Amino acid sequence: MKKWIMVPAVASMAMVGMFGCSSDSTDSKSPVAIEGVEGASGEIALVSASDAKAHMAMFRRSVVDSWQFESAESDSASTGVDSVLQNTNFAVDADVTVEDDSVYTVASAGVDGKGFAWMVQVENGAVVYSWRENAESEWQKFKTEKRIEKLEKNNIRVELAGKVVVIFVNGKIEGAFRNEKFGSFTMEGLFTVGFDKFDMGKCHCHNGHVEQVDVETVNEIEDTPIDSIEVVEPVETPIDTIAGGSDPVPETVWIAEWDFNDAENVGLDVTGNGHNATIGEGSVASTDGIAAFDGKSGFTVALADDIKINEFVVEARVKPTQFGTMQNIIVAEPPGRGVDGWQLRIDEGVLTVHLRDDDLNGDDWNIFPGKRMTLGEWNVIRMERSADSVKLFQNGELTVAAAYTGNLTQMRYDWSIGFDGMQQAFHNRYFIGEMDYVRFGAFNGFSAGVLPVKSKRLLVAWEFNEPTFIGLDRMANNSTHDLVGSPKVADTTVALDGRSGLEVGLSKVFQRNTFAIETRVKPTQFGEMQNIIVAEPPGRYGDGWIVRLDNGVLTVHFRDEDTDGITWNILKGEKLALDEWTDIRVERGAESIKVFQNGELTAEAETTGDISQLGYDIGIGFDAMRQAKHDRFFEGEIDFIRYYGL
Repeated sequence: MKKWIMVPAVASMAMVGMFGCSSDSTDSKSPVAIEGVEGASGEIALVSASDAKAHMAMFRRSVVDSWQFESAESDSASTGVDSVLQNTNFAVDADVTVEDDSVYTVASAGVDGKGFAWMVQVENGAVVYSWRENAESEWQKFKTEKRIEKLEKNNIRVELAGKVVVIFVNGKIEGAFRNEKFGSFTMEGLFTVGFDKFDMGKCHCHNGHVEQVDVETVNEIEDTPIDSIEVVEPVETPIDTIAGGSDPVPETVWIAEWDFNDAENVGLDVTGNGHNATIGEGSVASTDGIAAFDGKSGFTVALADDIKINEFVVEARVKPTQFGTMQNIIVAEPPGRGVDGWQLRIDEGVLTVHLRDDDLNGDDWNIFPGKRMTLGEWNVIRMERSADSVKLFQNGELTVAAAYTGNLTQMRYDWSIGFDGMQQAFHNRYFIGEMDYVRFGAFNGFSAGVLPVKSKRLLVAWEFNEPTFIGLDRMANNSTHDLVGSPKVADTTVALDGRSGLEVGLSKVFQRNTFAIETRVKPTQFGEMQNIIVAEPPGRYGDGWIVRLDNGVLTVHFRDEDTDGITWNILKGEKLALDEWTDIRVERGAESIKVFQNGELTAEAETTGDISQLGYDIGIGFDAMRQAKHDRFFEGEIDFIRYYGL
């Protein structure tokens, strides 16, 4: 009898037992097949492969447990069901070899318990997914056509997402159905690999072998407003221009103006409309009409009906003396998620506009970055917001012109000048420097200006400047959601010790075919594989891309499953130097792929396929997919990683 031993690659669910069992696969309690899978209740319906593929494209995956089995003492293993399998959505992916046509159980969960349970089996070359609602209900099953070849390794994947079960064999959808009853259940008992506990002594085992298996969470991809994030595209709707010889800046009626000229009442609203700014934190002194902000202070402005408008103008004259991760000039920002708002602030020295209509965008901010400011110099700022567009001027130069159609009037919180008046978890948003004035008024037409042509759009920026928020995305919507090991931020870089990494949830921002990645890295030790940033699916199937070091050599991998199958297209650059900084840029354009190191082109190839059909989370500095060959940790420092749309 063949025997195998389980070697966990990453196992947060520790295996609690190793079980040998009978190979007798005869069973009087076999699940009952559903005629046509529609079922008498009408709650079960077949789903076409094309519809299943479109449905699954709405979800992202993250591997949370993975095991590899090697020849040794046992051919099966089990562990207690954990929260992943309790989730409404999950996936199980396994490489399997079967020896004959009798029933072989790839994996099961909850069979020995009293709640929901399922089994994935191979029978006569077909994949069978069986389930029951509870211990008192009958088993039901869904069966594919014969697709499994005996004595050959086959990849079997069963994914439950949004009440739809999809079965893949070797990367191809072989069957799918929808069950309206899926969605809420409880499960208890064991998760088993290579056998089941349907009937003790009849395990459906020993006539096959699972080489590897992983368990994945499946979550819906957040609907990040990509079109709004692509902020440097010129506005397509007509924008007012002023004929030659006329005033290029329309006259503005100010609703509130803080000129900081009254040293005894620094936050006085000089329009007489009563929008006086009061000290919200620290103290702000005024000398010769200039307000000084020391990085520990700021004003609040009470929300009022006449400033809850969708079309408005903000002007300010400011002189920053120190940059930070986030520095508020004036913001109508709600705390946390939800609620309309807008912000005018400086992020890592770049002036940015943030807009959010909760009905249109949900929790996501639309970020419009302008131009980098200069420390110690005065900057005149004018932001113009119409019902469908936004413009930003810096010292008279147009730096943002973009379409945005949301309605921002559903505000519920007071405004802040120079700090975060909402006392949020990440509260360090102080402006450091001086302000001459801040004004808010009604929109009365756009100022004239021509936006310079820009060929790239900054979509995501991990600058690693904030020790208390490792992996903060300066563009707000793609911050890391999970840290592995102990990454440390110090001196504006993240240090990875060869056992650490950052995981980023897949969003629609990354589901594109043309993009650029810029990073600056300093490796301190080389290894066989060292991931810098990867959108890599586990195993042999799916679109993806990888930027990593292989024994110190920069390598870039791309794969479009429809064009390339399971083969990666690999570009090799030059070997990096240990303990030295290297600037890296990878461009995937419509026609060519280019790799640059310290500004020099080191690899180039023709673009093929479309790699936008990503399905798994992004890993920084490590293998976020917990694959069998898992030791892919980067060791050294990363200064920044930026992701651009092309």
